[in-house]
Amino acid sequence: MEKVIKVDFLDESDIVSRYDCSKISNDLIEYLIKESEFVRKKDSIKIIISNKCKTKIKYKEMLYNVFDEAYTNNLRIHAKNNIIQVILFILGVFFIFMSFKIKNELWEEIFLIGGWVPIWEMVDLELFSDVRGNRRKHILLKLKESEIVEDI
Repeated sequence: MEKVIKVDFLDESDIVSRYDCSKISNDLIEYLIKESEFVRKKDSIKIIISNKCKTKIKYKEMLYNVFDEAYTNNLRIHAKNNIIQVILFILGVFFIFMSFKIKNELWEEIFLIGGWVPIWEMVDLELFSDVRGNRRKHILLKLKESEIVEDI
């Protein structure tokens, strides 16, 4: 099945950023992402653009570039989160291991608590950041692969 997203360009400000004409408007990008949220993995997206302002801006190429850049950026963030999770896990295991080796009861508890905190932080990153990031990554991939046509 194909999800159709219709966009009307009434003015150039609907296409490009207000302060930088070489960049696509953030409102347009967020609108396309919001409209693409409930697209299933096997479905495709078709963006139909009605260019009523008859601008000569190469918005198709700019949109594909923005989707590609955002997708790549999302992958970088995901990789960075994975590295942080590994470091937190190692740190947590180290502190918990140290709590068993120390004979002082106070320091034993401090290291035990200090070991569980990074482990729970790692779990928090996995459950909340990665879920939102993966969802946005799939949406951006769909938009990157979408067909953009001009309505006549």
